[in-house]
Amino acid sequence: MSRPGSMTVMKNDNAPARAVELLNQTLDAMERDERAPTSPVSSFQNAKVRRELRRRAARLRKGLIQPRYTNLHTAEELADMYERTARRDEILEEISKDIRRIWAELRPILDENDPEVARAIIEFLLEIERTAEANGAGSEADARYRRSLRMWSYGYQARDQRRRQRVSAPRPICLATDPYEQVRMKMIACERLPSPPSSGETVISIPAEGKDSGRERIFLRIGACEFSWIGSFERGHTCFCSTVQMMPDRKHMFVMAGGAGYIVDAKSRALVETIGTKVIGVMSNRPRTLFFVNHGDTIFEAFGESGRLWKTAPIGSGGFRELALTDDALVGEARHPSRAQWVEFSVSLDTGEVCLDAETIRRPVAP
Repeated sequence: MSRPGSMTVMKNDNAPARAVELLNQTLDAMERDERAPTSPVSSFQNAKVRRELRRRAARLRKGLIQPRYTNLHTAEELADMYERTARRDEILEEISKDIRRIWAELRPILDENDPEVARAIIEFLLEIERTAEANGAGSEADARYRRSLRMWSYGYQARDQRRRQRVSAPRPICLATDPYEQVRMKMIACERLPSPPSSGETVISIPAEGKDSGRERIFLRIGACEFSWIGSFERGHTCFCSTVQMMPDRKHMFVMAGGAGYIVDAKSRALVETIGTKVIGVMSNRPRTLFFVNHGDTIFEAFGESGRLWKTAPIGSGGFRELALTDDALVGEARHPSRAQWVEFSVSLDTGEVCLDAETIRRPVAP
């Protein structure tokens, strides 16, 4: 019987089970976060911007508008990026609301310092760890165990801050898988200008005036926003469109100007090397660790994260089609050098060796 004026604290016998249930909900929310669509856009877009992104995506798919920077995306690719960004941030907003709701209920339970709650949570975490060990690395159980470690780390950090009554300044959060992808896209965004700018803006000549052959020049605005600059590039000997791509080392960009291929330092914008005047096109593998230059539909040159890798001898008599990349080769069809027909060829990604029609092995030219 309690004394007059005292307050009886009723113990919540359901608290241990409820705490475990809320932690499970937190882990489920973290899994939804991991499964959200990826996007190179690093910042969160609110509901108003998401609606605009979806409108632009619909217009791109209908052909009503076109990408400004065609060297970065096709209309379909840009529409997909807009939709993935909108969906990602929609999911993140839902998860944020769920987490706030969960921890608003869980925090008072933890603040009671009930030993039964502590034992239930410890057993819950140990069971996650045992299941992860039983299923092995790379399993879903292992992923859930890693989420539990992150969850508990964040929980202790937040609790420690509350005890010290100190709130740290919020850190900017990058939502992109690769935090530098959006920056690289801004650096290589490319537009061809019909004539030299009349605004008096500085134009960088590549190659420098007096060191060229006197061929016509192409003016390109490279980069967007704070990365924008204008280059005057001596054109090559093809009529193919101009493009700018970041090379695998992330320190140099490749500029194709009417067939002329230039390697340019991404930071100083200085010419490093001219690598031909009959460039037909370029291609990369999906992780962008390999970059290929097509010289005149007869020769391939490859660059990796360490620089130039190899350059093939001429393949066939000129002309490629059905080009594709496999895990270990660049494959396609070329015109046979002595027969009037198309034949299959492959180029080893590791060595640059060429197999043409399963007959001829050609050694790559030394870098």
